[in-house]
Amino acid sequence: MSLQHIPVLQQKIQDHAPHHTKKILDCTLGAGGHSHALLTRFDQAQVVAADRDRIALTTAQKKLHLHLSRIQLYHVSFSQLGSILPDMGCKFDYIIADIGVSSLQLDQRERGFSFMQDGPLDMRMNPEIDCPTADHWINNATQAELTDIFQRYGEERFARKIAGGIVEKRQTERFTSTQQLAEYVKSLIPRRFQRQGFHPATLVFQALRIAVNEELEELQTLLETVINYLNHQGRFAVISFHSLEDRLIKHQFRQWENPCTCPKDLPYCICNSSPLGKQITKRPICPSAQEVKSNPRSRSAKLRIFESY
Repeated sequence: MSLQHIPVLQQKIQDHAPHHTKKILDCTLGAGGHSHALLTRFDQAQVVAADRDRIALTTAQKKLHLHLSRIQLYHVSFSQLGSILPDMGCKFDYIIADIGVSSLQLDQRERGFSFMQDGPLDMRMNPEIDCPTADHWINNATQAELTDIFQRYGEERFARKIAGGIVEKRQTERFTSTQQLAEYVKSLIPRRFQRQGFHPATLVFQALRIAVNEELEELQTLLETVINYLNHQGRFAVISFHSLEDRLIKHQFRQWENPCTCPKDLPYCICNSSPLGKQITKRPICPSAQEVKSNPRSRSAKLRIFESY
């Protein structure tokens, strides 16, 4: 297992932290890179950190060993944050979230996230919970269900063809490994539509991962939760890695900034909705060419930041 992990947009996360930061909530601790940088920069700050992957928490503890007196760790998902935050009786100056699969998970073949190494079709971010794995979806879902997953979560143009091919193939051979599935998906996509440097199964794997972990539902719950725990002039910084996530975040930030639901033709607001804050980033912050060169996995990252009133 590779333990190398390069935090994406780490300098930008530091640069946009409120200067008065004392309380930090890291919703996706991962290997601890962002929290480590912030604890180093703000030597009086306290961090509450969460991750649904217990292996990530164990790895992060090693990186954060010099700061453990200033950090509280929780093994929870986004949807469970609401059950622990009220008991803390505090709000936060800076809330950060790095959405999506981590390098630690991708590099563990037994987790089944990547087709770069052969592994079981699992893809659970929390392998301790009993939920349908990628194996279950691929070998049991109907053609209509698979088509919907590939279209909705992967925006895959050949979703129907791929779903039909999988259903036909599994009648004689069960899908059991990541590379087996990846190579079969590749065989279904016409060569003229295959892009150099982009594996044809990438979007199918993305879609399966999102479905297995209910990632968009978890993200929506996170957005609904964190706004209630930002201090005055506190900031929420979130990094996403594909358009579905970024779309949700962008829409929510706009709604927080302009919650008025009155008809456009009314001369003034009668719904009494007040803005909750402002977007610091009208356009997302993306990695520099230099960062992408040193960390290719950062290339699709987008950082958006919201500041509360």
